[in-house]
Formats: sequence, C-alpha cells, structure tokens
Amino acid sequence: MISDQRLRLGIVIPLANEELTIDELLRRVCAQIGPDDRVFCVLDNMCKDNTKLMIQGFLENVDNRVSLVWAPENRCVVDAYFRGYREAYDAGCAWILEMDGGLSHLPEEIPQFVMGMEEGYDYVGGSRYLKGGTHDSPLSRRIISRGGTALTRLLLRVRLTDMTSGFECFSRTAMELVLKNGVRSRANFFQTEIRYMMSHLHWKEVPIRYTNDKPTIGRSSLRESFRILFQLLKERS
Repeated sequence: MISDQRLRLGIVIPLANEELTIDELLRRVCAQIGPDDRVFCVLDNMCKDNTKLMIQGFLENVDNRVSLVWAPENRCVVDAYFRGYREAYDAGCAWILEMDGGLSHLPEEIPQFVMGMEEGYDYVGGSRYLKGGTHDSPLSRRIISRGGTALTRLLLRVRLTDMTSGFECFSRTAMELVLKNGVRSRANFFQTEIRYMMSHLHWKEVPIRYTNDKPTIGRSSLRESFRILFQLLKERS
C-alpha cells in the first residue's frame, strides 16, 4: 500500500469496539487528507466486534490510504498508541497525528494541526481550554481533566493549557523523542507525560471540540497519575 515516496501525514487511531462509528470516522478522516497521507488503525484483542473486518473492507474497497495494524501483543492502551507511533514513524511520515476513535475528536479539525506543522512547529497540541475549544463530557471527567492540567501546570511549570488531551501532532524530531524516552504510565497519564516532553520543544496549541460520554477513569489510574507526576516534579527540582 505504501510507496517509496516520502509520506506527509500519518494519522494514528487506536480502536477497540467501534463498529457503529468506524465507517463514518474513516470517511470523514479521509476527506481531510491528501494522497501522500496515511491512516493507521491500531487494533488488538480488546476488539470483540466487527471493527477489524470493517476496516479491512474499507481499505480494500473504499480507500487504500487506510492501513490496519493488528497488534495482539498489546497489553494496555499505551501499547496501542506506541505501536501506532512506530508504524507511522517507520513508514517515513514527516508528521504524525494521533486522535481517538469513536468520533470524540472531530476529523474536520485535522487541517489546523497540519497548518501548525507547515508553520514549522515541532508539536501542535489540541486544547479544549483555548477560546473556541469545548469539553463535552460527564462532570467527573471534566473535573479530573481540568484539575490535572492545573496541577501539572503549577508543579512542572508548563504553559500548555491542556495537559490531558490525546489529539496532537508531532514532527519526526518530536516523535523520535517520544519513542526514545517512552513513558512510565500504563494508563491515561501517558498523555500528560508526552505533553510535558513536548513543552520543551517548539510548540503551539489549537482549540478542539471534544465529546466523551464514558465514565470517569478508575482510582488505580488516578493513583498512578499522582505517583508519576510527583516523580517528574522530583526530577525537575
């Protein structure tokens, strides 16, 4: 599917059971990208429905810019993201954008990330808290996201306005840093770790609209988040 020519944008989308939305998601994503762009759909054993078969049918019959990455070795969501990062990086993509499946992130907002990369930034992060951004989720999720961002900004002295979002784009230089350093978290906090890394590079944020009706994250993930945050604070001191 992938030619020897240099690819521009690689979009990494970890997925699980998304059979109700996957066709719409892929059509809307493909409407925003060019001939030298690719979409890497990462699936593992968490997928119990027909999502895998639907992606296979889409790439064979609708748009071959879509690639199915089957990764049964994954043990957590972090593994899924990093497998996608590596696939896009090894494919030679100049820019690597990650987004959620299930349409919690809007494909129509992809162009603003591309514009930021064209301006020469190493990293463009989506922010629900910039003017024009929104966060439509249960109150508990909004409190955790807002609180986590505020605490991280205070303790680690970063200026990004959203430290927990997963809609973001990396240059190859930025992605090399992520792949080299890795993350400690095996749950949601890995996004904060990555954004902290990116805060040391040439970055900008763009407003995004985010929707998620799923319950809040578990207590074990919260405990892990606090533990790693204070480890980062100690190392920064």
